[in-house]
Amino acid sequence: MPAIFVHEGDTVDHIPSTDLPCGSVVVLGGIVGIAMRPIAANAIGSLAITGVWDLPSAGVPAPAWAPAYWLPAAGQVTADGSAPGAIPLGLLVRNLAAGDAFARVLLNR
Repeated sequence: MPAIFVHEGDTVDHIPSTDLPCGSVVVLGGIVGIAMRPIAANAIGSLAITGVWDLPSAGVPAPAWAPAYWLPAAGQVTADGSAPGAIPLGLLVRNLAAGDAFARVLLNR
């Protein structure tokens, strides 16, 4: 059977087991997705897997274009890939200073 194009791939379908508020970060195997609108429990919705996002920062300084990681337990971004539970998130698109509340991340790159 030949390959069949489905869509561009900026989003993927997801059925959460609990309600997901808009902006929720969801770990999908080795990548993450972000709910662009609320998704009810056990209902199909879409998660963004691309784009540039502002996400809560753990406050670890790092230069622009450094790898970024998601810390699910803390709900924060870090540039420290050796942190316990760190999941690859993407790349920082601007410098991250100590104490910054948000990190700007290019998702899954």
